[in-house]
Amino acid sequence: MTVCARERKCLFGGIESDQMRNSPIGQMVASCWLEIPKHFPNAALDEFVIMPNHLHGIVLLDVVAGHARPLPVIIGSFKSAVSRQAGFCVWQRSYWERIIRNGAELNQTRQYIAHHPATWSTDKENPTHLT
Repeated sequence: MTVCARERKCLFGGIESDQMRNSPIGQMVASCWLEIPKHFPNAALDEFVIMPNHLHGIVLLDVVAGHARPLPVIIGSFKSAVSRQAGFCVWQRSYWERIIRNGAELNQTRQYIAHHPATWSTDKENPTHLT
């Protein structure tokens, strides 16, 4: 899934030498992201990366009949926690999700996330990227 900062502002840090350097808000985003499994036992975190104005992450859900929290609740709680700690609305209203259906897709998505900071200069979410 992908969550974008409000108005796609680069709040979370910057890319230096193809590596993400988190700002204090970016560190807060990382901390809240890593707390997700403590609040939602059916959610396990896989690869993720915080970018200057968005976050990509893989959430693995263990669906237990009738008791698992759906992804929108998990992401809504995460976004709310970050905004509450920051003291202002950090996020855009929605988020992008994609269901990963097999191991090949999972590995491809992991690689995309891991290498995403190195491609920031050509990323459509980069406000300095010219199309």
